[in-house]
Amino acid sequence: MLHGDGAEPDVVLPDLMLPGDLRRVRRMVDDLLEISRYDQDRSTFELVDLTELVLAVTRHHGAVAPDAVDVAARPWIVGNRRRLERVVVNLLDNATRHGNGLVRPGITRAGGRARVEVDDAGPGVPAADREHVFERFSRGSPADREATDSGLGLALVAQHVHDHDGRTWAEDRPGGGARFVVELPEAPPPATG
Repeated sequence: MLHGDGAEPDVVLPDLMLPGDLRRVRRMVDDLLEISRYDQDRSTFELVDLTELVLAVTRHHGAVAPDAVDVAARPWIVGNRRRLERVVVNLLDNATRHGNGLVRPGITRAGGRARVEVDDAGPGVPAADREHVFERFSRGSPADREATDSGLGLALVAQHVHDHDGRTWAEDRPGGGARFVVELPEAPPPATG
């Protein structure tokens, strides 16, 4: 409680915030920091084992067990590891918030392209909103406008993927829910021996 006599308040800001509010603020700060660092690491591309990266992010994320990752391929790509990790984190965060419990990442490849797919069992993304969910400050349907996210996470995914000469989109998951897809150009694996 605040006192008019100049005394210290009885309650400090963290005591006023609920754990969900703190998580929301942290995600927003992380996204804003990512935007501010955007131009600083454009030249740090390296050969990346995409499967290893997705498994490592999944282990640290906690929303899904690493053994739940559907590994149909082991593609390599050339990219900025930190930014690619952020792509996977943001996709997992999005699926965790909207997925009704199911979060299932998968890794595939076809035609010289590597894919990371993150499935959820939520309500899905209406066809009319699919292009817009990747815009800054977009929060999807009117029901989601009260959501606890900043609307920056998927915009960062789209920007990072674009900078890696890739594509990203949302589609229906077979059986219901949403599938968010990141597609990147594949690179030859490192020489062994």
